[in-house]
Amino acid sequence: MSEASPTKRRLVRLWRSTMVVVQPLFPLLLFAAALWALQRLLADYDLHEVVSAVSAVRPGALLLSLATTALGYLALVGYDYVAFRFIERPLPLRAMLVPSFVSFAVANSAPASVLTGGGVRYRVYARHGLTVKQAAAVAGFDVVTYVVGLLALSGIALVAGPGASEAAPAWAAVSGRTLGVVLLVVVVAYFVVAVAWRRPLRLFGRDLRMPSPQLALAQLAVSAADWILSSGALYVLLADVGRLPYLAFLTRFLVAAVVSLVVPIPGGLGVFEAVVLYLTSSGTPAPRVLAALLVYRVVYYLLPLVAAGALLLAAAVRRAGRGGVRPGRWIVDQLLHAAPRLVSLTTFLSGWLLLVTGTLATDERRLAWLSHVLPLALVEASHFLASVLGAAMLIVAWGLERRARSAYHLAVALYGLGIVASLLRAADVRLAAGLLAALLVLVVAERKFPHRQPGDLLREPFAAGWVVGIGAAFVVTLSVGMFEYHGVRYSSQLWWRVALDDRVPRALRAAVGASVTFLLFALARVLARHAPRPIARSSRSEA
Repeated sequence: MSEASPTKRRLVRLWRSTMVVVQPLFPLLLFAAALWALQRLLADYDLHEVVSAVSAVRPGALLLSLATTALGYLALVGYDYVAFRFIERPLPLRAMLVPSFVSFAVANSAPASVLTGGGVRYRVYARHGLTVKQAAAVAGFDVVTYVVGLLALSGIALVAGPGASEAAPAWAAVSGRTLGVVLLVVVVAYFVVAVAWRRPLRLFGRDLRMPSPQLALAQLAVSAADWILSSGALYVLLADVGRLPYLAFLTRFLVAAVVSLVVPIPGGLGVFEAVVLYLTSSGTPAPRVLAALLVYRVVYYLLPLVAAGALLLAAAVRRAGRGGVRPGRWIVDQLLHAAPRLVSLTTFLSGWLLLVTGTLATDERRLAWLSHVLPLALVEASHFLASVLGAAMLIVAWGLERRARSAYHLAVALYGLGIVASLLRAADVRLAAGLLAALLVLVVAERKFPHRQPGDLLREPFAAGWVVGIGAAFVVTLSVGMFEYHGVRYSSQLWWRVALDDRVPRALRAAVGASVTFLLFALARVLARHAPRPIARSSRSEA
């Protein structure tokens, strides 16, 4: 027993250290796989066709999608309205509008939103007296409501009409109706139990109370309205793309939504788009489908999230006003308090822009003008340096959030070099102006970064979320480059070619420079963990 105990402890430590590495890598690998699938599905098209398709979205379709989204978020309030009646804590509908909208707008953009929404909802409803146990009951009831509508609509879509399975694989076409019948039977069974079985059900050692028949019907109505409106917001954008019947589209939408909801990626980003594109019939122009999906992301996810943030800010300002604090003063205080996070975000975005603009094609007129002013070697070196600086800024953004003084000094230097590099590589005045504005904000917030010992960037804990964020930014950059130049045949000679109008070698060298930057930082952190810490001055003087 004494020999097994140390072995067991070593295995536990090994498992924990392995999970520390694997946990952030798993969602990153899923995201990379989704982007790879998108790139393969769009292999016959180029980036400019997608951009043109986004510009071609009709204003009428956009307005209709916005209206459907607004109705959809009103339907989402019904989830909480029914759930609060189930736990016998009914709230007036008016009191639930803002909290429910905020919780769903935030949860929809969270990883595995169907599972994480409960925590968001508890924080929003806590001021109404909701306990942790009640919040768990509401979250569980909402999941059941969600699934009831999903099963019912999936069953109807699979059973109704031949159009529901026209573009499906052969095996799915044969079994689609059977599966639809099975799903509808499950829904009917749920209602039968709700009507006939009034005692709590014993499941996994817990007593589960069934809703009343009236609440069960309300669950179906709310969930069906949610699914119909959320899918409708995308369907109206796809109306000009092809003549896909709504029931056939609904089947594909439900599959994509379920897959994107359970993956540990915020909002199922990339996964939802890849599944919809894969399930779309081959005769539909893929760039126009992707354009509709991108607009849908903005309409159904980004705009509600921004609106939720504005509502939370307005509520906080009102509370501060009731406490005797002037709203203007309160906003300034909050901005100063949040300065490290704000400059961290702007630095992260600045770094990513340096990376992605190094991948995209540069305007030929600006390059031609630069060729008359600067030697080609300087343009090439600036292009490579800008990508290295972008990768370094992604890392330094993490240090700024940790309020590390060394990160502040590094960020100032990186911004300055980034401004120069963006001008020398492509005469990109707009990007340089944006970097300058971000630099000025950083300098104003200097006092928020206290002095710390040297090497704090190498020894501070690196959160898994930052690993995923930096990795995702780099994966997106690589995917954009692969999509932009997918028609170019790879050759080892590309690495050494230097020409003003040869963009592919430039992008390849920039990607390698960014990769080496990340690897060097990781290696430096590993070495710093095993290096002896510096002895404080006071300790040396006492000795």
